[in-house]
Amino acid sequence: MSLTLPHTLAGRYRLTARIGEGSFAETFLATDTSLGRQVAVKVLREQYASDVRVAARFEREARAAASVTHPNVVDVYDYGRDGNTLYIVMEWVDGTDLKDYIRRRAPLPVPEATRLIREILQGLGAIHRAGIIHRDVKSQNVLIAQSGTAKLTDFGIARGALDTGLTDTGMALGTAAYMAPEQASGQQLTPAADIYAAGVILFEMLTGRLPFPGDNPVQVMFQHVNDPPPRPSTLNPDIPPGLELVVLRALAKDPRDRFQSAAEMEAALERTPSADEATRILAAATAPVSGAGATRAMQHTGRTARAAQPPGSPPPPRRRTAAAVPDPTPTWPLVLLAGILILLGIGGIALLAMGDGNGDTATTPTAELPAVTTATPEPTPTVEPTPTVEPTPTATPTPEPTPTPTPEPTPTPTPEPTPTPEPTPEPTQDPGTPIGSPAPEALARPLTVGARNVELRGEDFKGALVPGEGSNRQGNIPDKAAFLFGGQSDYHTGTATFETRESNRPVLVLQITGTDDLAQRKAPIRITLNGQLVWEGDNPLPNGESGDAYWVIQDRSVLRDGENRLVIANTSPNGDAPQAPWILLERVTLFY
Repeated sequence: MSLTLPHTLAGRYRLTARIGEGSFAETFLATDTSLGRQVAVKVLREQYASDVRVAARFEREARAAASVTHPNVVDVYDYGRDGNTLYIVMEWVDGTDLKDYIRRRAPLPVPEATRLIREILQGLGAIHRAGIIHRDVKSQNVLIAQSGTAKLTDFGIARGALDTGLTDTGMALGTAAYMAPEQASGQQLTPAADIYAAGVILFEMLTGRLPFPGDNPVQVMFQHVNDPPPRPSTLNPDIPPGLELVVLRALAKDPRDRFQSAAEMEAALERTPSADEATRILAAATAPVSGAGATRAMQHTGRTARAAQPPGSPPPPRRRTAAAVPDPTPTWPLVLLAGILILLGIGGIALLAMGDGNGDTATTPTAELPAVTTATPEPTPTVEPTPTVEPTPTATPTPEPTPTPTPEPTPTPTPEPTPTPEPTPEPTQDPGTPIGSPAPEALARPLTVGARNVELRGEDFKGALVPGEGSNRQGNIPDKAAFLFGGQSDYHTGTATFETRESNRPVLVLQITGTDDLAQRKAPIRITLNGQLVWEGDNPLPNGESGDAYWVIQDRSVLRDGENRLVIANTSPNGDAPQAPWILLERVTLFY
């Protein structure tokens, strides 16, 4: 419930106007009646105040911000609780944010852009000296006072939990546009991530646009990891060569190729690099990503990265190899490209896969661009086990078609004997052994024809994190989708219940539509149906883009008439919201 204005907190702060809001917090213009000055008061929404973990993060933000005093950083004056209301009292900056300033005046004159980035870097230097990584440097978080001074705000929110403007996913609107490759791919962060974001801001001030614009945050993150930025001078020829090299060095994919401190970047604004230095900077700016996340993403695509696209809805049936051979061709949004058409032959069934293109920036400098990905009935070793059901569209548990090697057991033993209607159970149906096998779409799709089905959305999985609605929804995250984060979060396991009638199918097919993050290692997933392990291992969803994964469940008796319980978990022991490893669930369909 939002506060009714005017409202007085702690008998001292009289809140008079709402000046910012997000899913977790609201910010108000207020008067400190004790000191007679205007302040900004950030208030945690009431529904989160009783959450010990969220409240602790809110307090951590206050303490981190209060530990830095600098003319280019917004001051924090107070933190407290009034009844069930948690609040942070901050310096009120009478002005605008840099995003709006750029929108009205871009491209900024070179002297003005240089002055502003110098002030931003001085504020960042103070934050870094305090042992803090901002993690959310962006033009929206730079306030421009009436005097023209730039001030950084909303920092110290480790893992991006509670900034105003945040969605429930923990990702602020616009954050992906400024995100360093190592941050997008879930690697450990250093101050170099903030240097990268400062480079994006400088690019934005000088050109009036972002290096990787787009509405789909996952696609934008993919470009930060994989694509070289455009040279700013191609967008604004008035940019001096030396200043362009400062931008490009700050935007280097490898953190080691960037400036190693805010002070070093500030000093570079005052000098012209040598020819050798310029050559190194240009090479680093256009080099393929050596980071882990990019390596994984590029290995999975085998093709150039795509620019972000407008939203769209992927029509069934989906056209991709799922499960064993993830193909990260975008299906959210569905991209109609006149480029490469790839014909995949799997089990004698041809699948049409879209190619890709990039109408905005240079293509990813991959050394290889395979035109065709050939998939045999055995999955490529993307998934840990190598189990697929023999490619017979009418796979039944009769003795004749013995399934290919049983998935290597990664079981959580459930000593319930496997009930099968046949008198001679399949030998693979040992207690605790996964009863599902990842299957390519070419095999799984025919098994769904004519079957009953129950469809669940991501939001149906209790325990998963559902993004905010309306203005708080992040970019083009599909409606009703939900995130599963790592084991350090409160959102690692989602549970859904559903009703079914009697199944008359020899096997069940589980289809998951969703996305894996951009990290090097696939987020591990564990699926259980009514307490029986379906499958456990690296999730086969594509990196950075929506796609389908299928499992053929050979023991249909696990499905009950009436209520059933499906549990999907991200089993990574590490990772907190909103960091990788994460899995985005859009839709889960069980065919029976």
